[in-house]
Amino acid sequence: MGSKRKEFLSAVALVDARGNGTSSEPQPTASSETGFIDEKRLLSRLPVSRRTLGNWKAKGFLPYIKIGRRCLYDWASVHDALLRRQRGGQW
Repeated sequence: MGSKRKEFLSAVALVDARGNGTSSEPQPTASSETGFIDEKRLLSRLPVSRRTLGNWKAKGFLPYIKIGRRCLYDWASVHDALLRRQRGGQW
């Protein structure tokens, strides 16, 4: 399994709605985030490239709101969308 994939899976697991964080850095959970975040902040939470994020938006994997030329994301919705795409494994 590639290191990017491992990082991605661990990032999603850290913000699991059950609050089972194992990182030394405090990660906001889906319930503590209010309002919308921009692309830069979303990219800091997800270990993917800007291009991958654009591809996910184009394919409809991630929910976003476009206001003018700016895309905003609700972290709780993004988190839920990523968990819906989860495959295999056990918690």
